[in-house]
Amino acid sequence: MLSAEPVIAPVEKAFRITEVDFRHDRRWDEFISSHPDALIYHHSGWLSALEREYGQRCVTLASEDGDGHLCAVLPLLFTKGLPLKFGQFATGRRLSSLPRTPVAGPLANNLKALTAIMEYAIDLARARGVQLEIKTRLPHLAGATDSISGVPWRATYEAELPPVREGAIWQEFWENLRLPRTCASCEGCRRLRFGNAKRQHRVNWAVNKAIKLGLEVREAESERDLFRWYQLYLLSMRHNAVPPRPYRFFQSLWSSLQPCRKMSLLLARRQGFRETELIAGSILLRFGQTVFYAFTGCAPKNFGLHANDIIQINAIRAACRDGFRWYDFGEVAEEHEALAQFKTKWGGEPGALYRYYSPARVVAESDGTGRLASSARRIWRSLPPKATAVLGDWIYSRM
Repeated sequence: MLSAEPVIAPVEKAFRITEVDFRHDRRWDEFISSHPDALIYHHSGWLSALEREYGQRCVTLASEDGDGHLCAVLPLLFTKGLPLKFGQFATGRRLSSLPRTPVAGPLANNLKALTAIMEYAIDLARARGVQLEIKTRLPHLAGATDSISGVPWRATYEAELPPVREGAIWQEFWENLRLPRTCASCEGCRRLRFGNAKRQHRVNWAVNKAIKLGLEVREAESERDLFRWYQLYLLSMRHNAVPPRPYRFFQSLWSSLQPCRKMSLLLARRQGFRETELIAGSILLRFGQTVFYAFTGCAPKNFGLHANDIIQINAIRAACRDGFRWYDFGEVAEEHEALAQFKTKWGGEPGALYRYYSPARVVAESDGTGRLASSARRIWRSLPPKATAVLGDWIYSRM
């Protein structure tokens, strides 16, 4: 869980702001690995995937003390901007931390370093004639400098996992899953209830149904698995009327994060008459104390099989077994109420996200984009999956 305030420590040594090469400078990943508020989205593997996605170069700022130690970092990318405005989304030309990323604000060991690196970023954006955008969970980032203003963003959902010493309880929970009465009498299972008894019943019912329908979960082993999953991802994103990321982005994630076990793809399959059918899959990112439920794909026709539920129980079980403390379900847009219900069913609790801008954003009270967005969603859902992939690629190339 990220702290509400930046970590503050006394500053005794002078420092300077510089741009470091995260690709070859080991200090970058060493710093974020030791910082309690760091996320997978600060990791060099994620930054590399963003660079490769559209041939961009990431601006990775760092505060360096006199001994060459880092005391603050801030990853940034320039965006081209879209020609149209869509509601609360910032779609103009920006210097963002980070575009196409849920949250990745500055990390600092002290307030002076945080202020210095933020002011450097503000000056950099001003010199390029673009707006600075910072995505973070810190509610008081504006206190570091008077030159930025913040606005509340969407809610993100996160659940706390039991301590490592209780991880063995998951095996008992899993074995008793199809015996609800026995499970309800088990003290260990009660410790792992997903919210209240009603939610627990919904979890048991959904996972049991997936098991009865013959679904099983395994981890992807090759890029061939990744490509097959991507076809399901396109269908899901079309159903949700959200532009999909290009396949090359997931290829980059696979090559940079999967070998070091910071990314996994869990696949739900069902044995058919002649071959095994791929039903759904979810990409999980792992860093520090948190597992991030990042991307998922399932054909709408298979929603009733509850493949996402059996994937979820396997992912949470593995996170608990491996000693992670938090399971991050990700953010939810206001209009996706069903997605919020799915995440709360699994024990996810909402937390606030914030976005900061310099210069401050001016948002019109009503610009008619609500009706435009509603029409765009209807049209989007009628497009072929390949067409959504092409359009999504163009949209993300400018965001």
